[in-house]
Amino acid sequence: MDATIIAAVAIAFYIAWNIGANDSANAMGTAVGAGLLSFRQATLTIAIFVMLGAYLKGYKVMKTIGKGIIPPEYLTLNIAIIALLAAGIWVTIATIKGLPVSTTQAIVGGVVGVGIAIRAPINWGTLIKIAGAWVCSPILAAIFALILFKFYGQVVNNIKSFGRIELLYKWLAVLGGSYMAFNFGVNEVANATGLLVGAGFFSPKAAGMFGAISLAIGSLTFSYAVMYTVGKKITSLGPLSAFSAQFGSAIAVSLANMFGLPVSSSQAIVGGVIGVGLATGRKVGKKVVGEIVFGWVATPTISIVLALGIFKLFQLSGLI
Repeated sequence: MDATIIAAVAIAFYIAWNIGANDSANAMGTAVGAGLLSFRQATLTIAIFVMLGAYLKGYKVMKTIGKGIIPPEYLTLNIAIIALLAAGIWVTIATIKGLPVSTTQAIVGGVVGVGIAIRAPINWGTLIKIAGAWVCSPILAAIFALILFKFYGQVVNNIKSFGRIELLYKWLAVLGGSYMAFNFGVNEVANATGLLVGAGFFSPKAAGMFGAISLAIGSLTFSYAVMYTVGKKITSLGPLSAFSAQFGSAIAVSLANMFGLPVSSSQAIVGGVIGVGLATGRKVGKKVVGEIVFGWVATPTISIVLALGIFKLFQLSGLI
């Protein structure tokens, strides 16, 4: 097999592994933080529903990542490698620090960076739509989470049996996490594989399965630190608030999926957690939220700079 193809597949695996390591917290961090699911149970549920989402519905966002930002005729495997590598390096650094940054923003930044480097025409209209979705998704997630918390709080108050309440909480956590994981597969797997689909190497279905399996491995092996940040450090979560945060953020991501927009599930889940924190009157960790927001602002910028730097290194070494 050609060395370029091997490198492209290896880096796509690396990105998907990074997404699983950093972004799995978006699906199950709140449930793990509330003590409703063990880490192993959470990662198994993520693996199942990410595969379903990526296989059944992942093609829309893959198309936006692979063809919507720069024209596909400019997208060679070498260029895809540079964009993926730039994003992966930054997300790995953030994961080590336990910071839930946006892999979506890292990939988009990497694509913009290589687009600038090769002087490709960049579709700024698509980028504006993506950026708008990035701003709206955490706000909508917070609103949906707050509404869900108020609604289900009334339902739970009408249940008299403690055993039934406990069982309801567990199933709500599994349902909310599964729905988020499905959307995770639809939206986030495209970050790892969309460029390879755009370069003509993978079909959308094959890309979905490859990305989902790689993501599941990342979730199982390296996601605990970020799950702890999302589930424990932002605000104190109970079972009902954990479900509301999960489901509210999943609805926000699902709306973006309808339009094929690559949004950040990291931003959505943090918005959901903040929403239930406000609904319950619990203290929201402003320092932690500030660090996360800084990561969101820094991520696309750093990825653009890294992509430009890696492109220059590839040029100097004669690889492009």
